[in-house]
Order: sequence, then structure tokens, then C-alpha cells
Amino acid sequence: MKTLQTMLKRLYIAVFFVAFVCAAWLVALQRREILQASVPIENRTVILENPSDKNEAPSPNTMQQRATIPPLPGELFLKTIDINVDDDEDFEQVIVSKKSPSSTSLDIVVADFSPALGVYSRSFEGTVAATKLDSIIVQPGDITGDGLLDLIVQGLNEFNNQTLTVFRRSPNRGFARVFSGAGSKITIQKQDNSDALTPASIIVETPLNSAGTAMQTTYRWNGRLSSFEKTSETLLRYANRPSLGLAGADTQTFLSWLNRLWTRNADPSDLRSLFLDVQGNALILGDSKIQQRWIIQSAAHSGNRLYLTCSISESSGLTRLVTIDAETQDEISVDIIDQQVSRFSRDEGWSGLYHAASSTPQAESLQTAQLDFDLFWGRYLGSEDSVLVLTPSKSIVVVEKKYREGVAKFYNYSGYRVLDFLQIEPNGLAGARLVFVMEADRSDDGAIRQIHLIPAKIGPAGVQIDYRPPYVFTKTS
Repeated sequence: MKTLQTMLKRLYIAVFFVAFVCAAWLVALQRREILQASVPIENRTVILENPSDKNEAPSPNTMQQRATIPPLPGELFLKTIDINVDDDEDFEQVIVSKKSPSSTSLDIVVADFSPALGVYSRSFEGTVAATKLDSIIVQPGDITGDGLLDLIVQGLNEFNNQTLTVFRRSPNRGFARVFSGAGSKITIQKQDNSDALTPASIIVETPLNSAGTAMQTTYRWNGRLSSFEKTSETLLRYANRPSLGLAGADTQTFLSWLNRLWTRNADPSDLRSLFLDVQGNALILGDSKIQQRWIIQSAAHSGNRLYLTCSISESSGLTRLVTIDAETQDEISVDIIDQQVSRFSRDEGWSGLYHAASSTPQAESLQTAQLDFDLFWGRYLGSEDSVLVLTPSKSIVVVEKKYREGVAKFYNYSGYRVLDFLQIEPNGLAGARLVFVMEADRSDDGAIRQIHLIPAKIGPAGVQIDYRPPYVFTKTS
């Protein structure tokens, strides 16, 4: 009997404790809802999710965004960008939106912060020429020469042509659209040798029906009309440009054509390299000391020009639009447009003319090289606890009792077969870069039996071998 009473007593205590916890949770939940309801709607943060409709297929990085203002009835917020458009202490927010789910055009909404009220409010909205969400790049900059930051929006339209929309900022803090256009190439040309406030020119190239010709139109700022006015047209002929067969090909074919090592050596003291990793969906840029891996978010091409929208882990919110022009079979021109949070643009020196490191006809030659490199994937063991694991996604290098994880790439350079390994730290940042010249021993059936990794560097004169004993690894699987 005493045992039964003890069990009932413990059961009552347990039930009372569970009921107390549930009551406390309900009270806390009610208080939180009351607190949220008391906050004015202008001060709330609205969580936005893109709808999956037939007109816009949102990318994973834009599936969830935060806006400081609520959308209007029927309006869809697709992407938000925190940016300083007036050089004050507070950041504004540029929101890319649609008026309705069925709309084919994109708009921007500027949410400005009022220090006096302590809230964000909708201060401006306007339509942009770009129609592809992932391609939109926003920059603040004074291109009208009045000392005030204008809003520059670049991107791609439905025909994969480059677009530019300029919203001029007026002294009363409002905006007005002063230019909107599209073309195969759009350039904002500024005065480099003048510190005075001078307007920039806008140069638009548009292909004509006849092959190898384009119309170059120049627009200059007209202060009296408060708009960019067409001032000249020039017929361009590309008679010497070879036909690479890329204009009629799909984007994947263009990416495969670029899948080789490219180098820029106009300045021997600043050798740059570019490699487009098709399998890893990344653009890899490097010099003699560092290597950057840019994740490709979207790719599109028009004619002999490829557009890549990229981001890096250190600043994933700052998108980069990379344009790559195929000039010849072994020469490309690279230009990078950065999204900015202020008037100071990033210039890391990656733009310029690049040449193929090994001049080989594409087609069969690239496929043969790729198959040859595939033979190196696998696991290897070396002396003194050395380990080498090579896979397309993640590789491991253990030499001199130091463990490194990262990404391994192969390519032919200066007549050598090169293994380029970039260490990725646990926090996602790039670490050490190891370069080796590879020599392989094969069995009778052609399989890799053993590889020798010779430490090397890539310099202005090509591959420079470090005269140190090579690391010898035997393939185990």
C-alpha cells in the first residue's frame, strides 16, 4: 500500500511540473505576440520568399531576403541590397521587385532611413532595363558630374544583352531616371586625368544584321535637358575577328570551350591566371601569392560574350558580373563589374587580356586531356605517413605531417602537367596554395601506378621547379 501511495505521489509531482512548464511557455508566447503587434509596421523586418512562377525562376541565394519596408498589395520583393547611396552614416536599401507575379519587368524600390523618425520609408521606385534577376548589379557613383551619387543598375535582359539604367539623384534626395538602354556591350567612360566633377559618357555597342559589324553609339550628359543625349554613331567592323562557332552554341558549350588555364602576363611582375571549373561551378583566379574561388550563380551568353554572375564566401552579398569575350581561339578579354556598398569600387586587377596557357585545338584535344586527368583521381600512400586523396569535389594532402583539405585542379602549363591545390580552411576561407609538377608511372594496362609530385611555383617565366626531393605516392584505390 505504501508503495502505491509513493508512486501516485511521484506521478502527481511530475504532472504538476509538466503543467507548470506548459503554462509558462504559453504566457511567454502571448507576451511576444503582444510585443510584436505593438511595433509600427515601418519598423518591422519582413521576411520575403520568392514565388516559383513561370516568369521567374529564383536562384537559391534569393529564396529568402529581408526588407525594411513591407510590399504594396500585389507587389513581390525578389532581392534586397544594403547600400549607401547618399554618403551619410546610414545605409539605404535597394529592393528589386515586381509589380505583380505576371509582370515581365523588374523595378527597384529605395527604402531610405529617416534619423529623425528612426524608421525606413519608401522614397523612390522605378523600372530598370534588366529582366534577369540574378544578373542585376547596383552601384552608387557620380556619372552626371554634379557631386551627388547616382544609382547605376546593370544586368541582362531576356535576349542576354547587357543593360544599363541610371537614376540621377537630385538635391532634394529624390531620384529620376536619366538613361535606360541595352546592347551587346555597354561602357561607362569616365575622365581619368581630371579631379574636377565632369560627367561620364555612355558607349553602347549594338550588332547589325550584317556579320562582323556593329553600331557604336555615344551618349553624353546634357545638363539643360537633364538626360544623356545621343551625340554620335560609329560603324564598327570586325573583319579580322575569327568565327569561333560560339555565337550559335549553347552556354554549356561556351563554358566547355573556356575549360583550360588562361594567363595574363602583360606585366611580368604581376602574372595572373584564370581557370573556369565547369564541374565545380566556380571561377578560379590567382597570382603568384593568392588564389580566389568565385562561386558561379548564373551563366548566360550572347554571341562571343559570356556573362557570369559570381560571389565569394568572404562577401557573398556583393555580387560580381564577369564578362568574358572570346577574341580568338586562344585569347579572351575579361571585365568585372562589382556590386558596391559605397562609391569606392573594388579593383583587384583581374580584368584584362588572357591567353591560353597551352595552345591546343579544343574539341578532341580538351576531351583527351580531361580523360587523361581523370585517371589521377583516387587514393595514394607515401612515405613518412604521407597521404594523398584526389577527388573532383574535395582533396586531401598530408605531407611533412601537415594535414590539408581543399580543392585540386589539373592543367597543362609550359609543357608540364601541373597539380594546383588550394587549401580551404574550416571557416571557408582560402588557405595555402601548393603547386606541383606531376610525373606518373603507369602499369601495362595504362592505369596510374605511382606519381611523383615535384614542388614548383608559377612565375612570369612559366613553371619554376623547386629543386627539392619529390613526394612519391603509390596509388591504392
